[in-house]
Amino acid sequence: MLFYSIAPFVVQNLMVSARGYQLNRHRRGAEFRQALAEYRERDTWSHDRIIAYREQKRIEALERASEAPFYRDFFKRLSANWRDFIDLKAFETLPIITRADLAANLEAFCRRPRLRSDKIETTSGTTGTSLSLPLSTNVEPDQWAVWWRYRNRHGVEIGKRCALFASFPVVPRAQDSRPYRMNFAGNEIRFSIFHISDATVSDYVRALNRYKPKWVHGNPTAIAMFCHHFLSVGARLDYAVEHVTVGSENFLPWQRAVIAKVFGVTPRQHYGLAEAVANISEGTDGLLRVDEDFSYVEFVPEGDDAHMIVGTPFSNNALGLLRYSTGDLARTASMELQGGRWGRVIEQLDGRLTDYIVLPGGRRVASLAGPFHATTNLAAAQIYQGLDGSLTVRYVPGAGWNDDMVRPLEKRLRARVGSEIAISFEKRQDIEKTARGKAKLVISDCRPA
Repeated sequence: MLFYSIAPFVVQNLMVSARGYQLNRHRRGAEFRQALAEYRERDTWSHDRIIAYREQKRIEALERASEAPFYRDFFKRLSANWRDFIDLKAFETLPIITRADLAANLEAFCRRPRLRSDKIETTSGTTGTSLSLPLSTNVEPDQWAVWWRYRNRHGVEIGKRCALFASFPVVPRAQDSRPYRMNFAGNEIRFSIFHISDATVSDYVRALNRYKPKWVHGNPTAIAMFCHHFLSVGARLDYAVEHVTVGSENFLPWQRAVIAKVFGVTPRQHYGLAEAVANISEGTDGLLRVDEDFSYVEFVPEGDDAHMIVGTPFSNNALGLLRYSTGDLARTASMELQGGRWGRVIEQLDGRLTDYIVLPGGRRVASLAGPFHATTNLAAAQIYQGLDGSLTVRYVPGAGWNDDMVRPLEKRLRARVGSEIAISFEKRQDIEKTARGKAKLVISDCRPA
């Protein structure tokens, strides 16, 4: 009987490891090693040299885009050519391209026929709009290289054993006592993020204590959920975790607090997208900096001190794409050099452009993570706006929470949304998540006129 229960687990581990081997061949092959060496070399460059490099790559991206039908027709209508847009002020008059624009007419942005070596990356993000993008073969290794530069800065080396909490499913829906699978090729324990609960958290802890991964990485919603249940049942680790890194979605203050409490280390974050149009990395000093040598990033004002992140990719030879709107928001701190390292500094990543509420009169308010930054002992939270425009803050209390903490949170929300809108609070066991296990900060059924 024991053999039959273990055999599928072993076979699935081998399948996951085989897939991990295939991914490693591409993600960490010769192109990756060369790109990583170049990224590390640029770490030694001066700020002025980096800006000159960025400008050179922006101009190359502009010339490349001129070969795509969309920009060829755009320049023709203006009786212009791509060289007329080299100057930054002229460049910023080019149209901002959205995900919907690409989805509606992708071929208009393809600068050449698709090659067999191109990868088709399908992503829906948090907007629900599905998009399949062709990526030239160098894009993925280049992205992994800039991510590993960031990890190396924090002391995470390639091959370090990792507990991975990512959005893809790794175990059958009818989960057994092993909510994980092994990727031996990547030295990863891939944990399911869809089975975490008070009833199962001991299975996760048992695996962590058995395999002792010193590095934890993944989706912050999932890692924070694990930490909430970990504290709820009074679990303990019998070894020390050295690094926690997160990506894939906005990193919210209550998630940061509970992760640090459980693992005893400061979690670090980076920001990147499948479209490879922007990358932002947290440094050892805790500052978030634009990776200026990865893409050309703009911060377009959206009101309320929020800026939309707009990027022009340097690496994708399959597309001609300029000034692509990520749909994500950031609060800028400084556009100058800080802390002895190049790269514009932003105060915080602040959710998506679609994460807004509508006030009476029609004004939209986004960047709603701020009021939660001083709220401790939350396990999760989400703002719901109903058909009548009222707000309900759905929250999951964490260890140490008491209901008096609602009052200062409401006061901080009032400072953002004013006094005209009704706000209530609803205690929950969990909050609504996407099919990929991510949590949106704002869910709205309000339809303004």
